[in-house]
Amino acid sequence: MENSIIEQQRQALEDIERTELAIVDMMQQDLTQHRYRLIREHKINELLAQIQSRSHLVLELEKDSSGRRHQEMEHMAAHQLEEFAARLGEIQSYHRRNPGALVHPPELEYAKYAANPEHIERERKSRAARQQHQQVLTESDDMASLDAGAGHGPPEVVETFVGEGDREKLDTMFSGDERLGRHVDLNAQHELFLNLKDAPRLTYLEYLAQLGSPQSNYSGCLKRLPAYTEYLTSLDEYFRGFFARSRPLFDLPGALDEARRQFDELWARQEVPGWEAAAEEGKGEREGEGEEEGGGLVCATCNRTFEKQTTYAAHMRSRKHQKAVERAAGQTGAGNTGEQPKQQPKQQPNSASDRDIAWAETAVRTYAQILGTSIRDTRADIERRQALTDSERRRELEALDQDNEGEYSSDNDGSSEEQAYNPLNLPLGWDGKPIPFWLYKLHGLGIKFTCEICGNTVYRGRKAYEKHFLETRHATNMRRLGIPNTRQFHGIAVIEEAMGLWRRVQAEGRRENAGADAVEEYEDGEGNVFNKKTYLDLKRQGLI
Repeated sequence: MENSIIEQQRQALEDIERTELAIVDMMQQDLTQHRYRLIREHKINELLAQIQSRSHLVLELEKDSSGRRHQEMEHMAAHQLEEFAARLGEIQSYHRRNPGALVHPPELEYAKYAANPEHIERERKSRAARQQHQQVLTESDDMASLDAGAGHGPPEVVETFVGEGDREKLDTMFSGDERLGRHVDLNAQHELFLNLKDAPRLTYLEYLAQLGSPQSNYSGCLKRLPAYTEYLTSLDEYFRGFFARSRPLFDLPGALDEARRQFDELWARQEVPGWEAAAEEGKGEREGEGEEEGGGLVCATCNRTFEKQTTYAAHMRSRKHQKAVERAAGQTGAGNTGEQPKQQPKQQPNSASDRDIAWAETAVRTYAQILGTSIRDTRADIERRQALTDSERRRELEALDQDNEGEYSSDNDGSSEEQAYNPLNLPLGWDGKPIPFWLYKLHGLGIKFTCEICGNTVYRGRKAYEKHFLETRHATNMRRLGIPNTRQFHGIAVIEEAMGLWRRVQAEGRRENAGADAVEEYEDGEGNVFNKKTYLDLKRQGLI
């Protein structure tokens, strides 16, 4: 019966149905912890791969390339009773040979997917607390008569979809800066970017901020460097791996296919973001083909480019060029003072290599846009850590180590109501919990400052309030009001006050300019002294 094609198909179809039900059971669980949610996604991804494998087996058996399934179907149709008796005999014979064999129903194998690991963990902790409390009571003399054995039975072990090594596997899957997939860790790619020739010197925060934007400010020479291609390849590999680790159920191929379709349309119209300048450059080369001044004239010996033919001809007759030709002739033995002007070689933006580079940039932008929340959280966490003092950073590392040591047995895995309990409305730290009250008072976070210029934005604490006057948002709003964001305007958050101060500054400037005419003195030929205004008036009248 084990070799029956029909039985193999039936078992495969049963496995598919039970696996689908297991996925439904897991998806219906209301998990609050990021760690358990991530483990669940990886388990579902494994079950989906199992469904695909079993479905492939069913299709292969259905094709019946060997003809065994057709023969078996014909034999069963012609000898139904004999086939039933034979298979019943096989079952009875198996149990006679193995009288003590245990039965493993498939329901038990898939039951673990219906158990909520958070509920099981809370029940286990509650049971342990009750047993500890009962033990304290039974050890006292006053409560010695209590039934010490009550509630001390062996706890029922309930298996969940979280296996023995799933937690450890998840910890080794991410780096410390990635925080189990909440943040990104692009420090290695940032180093590659800084090592590029002529690349802008961006800080890590600035680098993260520009990932989702078109690279329009990069020159075509930079984009065509092999190192730039290696940098884009490194980014692509990291983002693909990060999606597989942090979002295993996300349809990344579908998102890339849609991005590729849009990219092909934009490339055909030469409107790919970041490559408009290259497209115009190539268009100018094609329009100026055959002209002397279209693409620029190059002196290969001196490595110089000229816009006009007259300038180029003057350079060719210059003594500096002649000496350069003589030096080149002495080195190569092939000097030629009458070299012909040639068009500067420029790679066309429609070439295959440029298209590949442009698509790689588009793919990176697609990744960054999808992971926009994670990248913003990463930047916010970096800014928060930069603002910490040494003692605060040390205490945070110690708390993080304690959380890692007691990850599976501490009280941090409480219910969502316990985690969200924040009666004083304290700001949340990196771990999603309210910060200590002493830290709240130390930084004066209970004092709120409102900036009308920034759209009535509320800032907690004097430090954050004073810092925002130097930020781009406040400076931009000041420019919209027509006021320069100089130091004398720092500390002013009301629009009317800022406008009044600006009018007063302008009036003082006008008075200073007007007073300059009265301060400056001029002397005529006879030694008479006049102020500037009087002197100029008399001179225009010809009296001096």
